[in-house]
Amino acid sequence: MLGKVERLGYVGVGASDLAAWEDYATNLLGVAVQEKQDDGTLLLRHDKHHYRLAVHPDPVDDLLYIGWQVADDEALAAFRAHLEQENVSFTVGDSDKVEARRVGELIELKDPNGVCLEVFHSPLIDYVAPFQSSRPIKGFLTGEFGLGHMVIGVDDFVESKKFYREVLGMRVSDYIKVARNNKELEIVFLHCNGRHHSIGFGNGAGGLKRLGHIMLEVNNMDDVGSTYDICLKRGIECTTLGRHPNDRMISFYMASPSGWQFEYGYGARCVSDEEAVERFTTISEWGHLRNDGLRYGDARKKG
Repeated sequence: MLGKVERLGYVGVGASDLAAWEDYATNLLGVAVQEKQDDGTLLLRHDKHHYRLAVHPDPVDDLLYIGWQVADDEALAAFRAHLEQENVSFTVGDSDKVEARRVGELIELKDPNGVCLEVFHSPLIDYVAPFQSSRPIKGFLTGEFGLGHMVIGVDDFVESKKFYREVLGMRVSDYIKVARNNKELEIVFLHCNGRHHSIGFGNGAGGLKRLGHIMLEVNNMDDVGSTYDICLKRGIECTTLGRHPNDRMISFYMASPSGWQFEYGYGARCVSDEEAVERFTTISEWGHLRNDGLRYGDARKKG
């Protein structure tokens, strides 16, 4: 789709404990360490792409950048022309950045919240050494749907929604509005392909961090259950299983070594641009209960 992003390609995060991340990624998430670089950076993969998540040594323990994929060089050129027409500033990634990201070309820009975005084409695909999980799971749903989805907190909900729709070309799937700390929290979910959403955001949706969660969707419900069991056995903070009213996914949330969450789920519904936008008043239809008895997304009890 010319002039628009097509899928969530990769995410870069900072982490203060890379050893904990390596253990968590391989023995819990079931993803593979494709590269361990000289500075300690971990390139993690869960499909044919060389990597999907880059974990960099950085005490911020939060989001560093988001990579959005377009089809090819013509699509990236069309996207650049679109940015120029919209008077949106961007820079062209140099050869070092292109090599580091393992892509053909990329451009860099920032969203209204200062989040670094990279729009790229031609990611490196590794068929010589196919992805193999260290756990007996049946793989992840990626391909045309991208790596999964993510939810972030934003500083300006209105400007952020305008940016992701008008600049990145994404479409609204639906909204969820709930009460939190005597205020209303509204989250918008946007798609750029058939996955229900590739990104969602709201004021405070990330809690104390910019990044609220990253979702990985597995191909088998049993893999959700076995991963949940591992969390319980290892004492990793997690919610109960639950289902969202909008994407219909059955999933649970678990704390990453950096404090933000992973959602691990199965069975999300697909969407099309022709569907009418709906609004919901609860984040979870059932489940997703934390150890304090409240649902994921609810304000934590004081004290």
